[in-house]
Amino acid sequence: MDKALEQLFVEVYTKFKLQFYSRIFNRFETREASLTAVETFCIEVIHALGTPTISEFANFVDISLANATYKVQSLEKKGYLTKERSKKDRREYRLVVTERFFEYLSFNINYVDTV
Repeated sequence: MDKALEQLFVEVYTKFKLQFYSRIFNRFETREASLTAVETFCIEVIHALGTPTISEFANFVDISLANATYKVQSLEKKGYLTKERSKKDRREYRLVVTERFFEYLSFNINYVDTV
């Protein structure tokens, strides 16, 4: 790619990104259960993995099981995911994103459509 074109793309992308962040902060700043940046990454990873176990999530993002458990509990408390007992192995729980996550996701998708 031409250097000038690449630089122009980076500038345009940065402006879109800043506008997006501004809209996110304005929308979620006053909400009690807003997500931190790390929680946002975590819930998006969990969604992308399907319905992982906490261990599968921890292994994928390369964090300790204790750290993953803490993050999952926070997301669960804020209503972005639930833990459902596995039908195959009743000893394990699967992480399932909730409708609240899909509301967040639709906000992002709407913005991507705008861009």
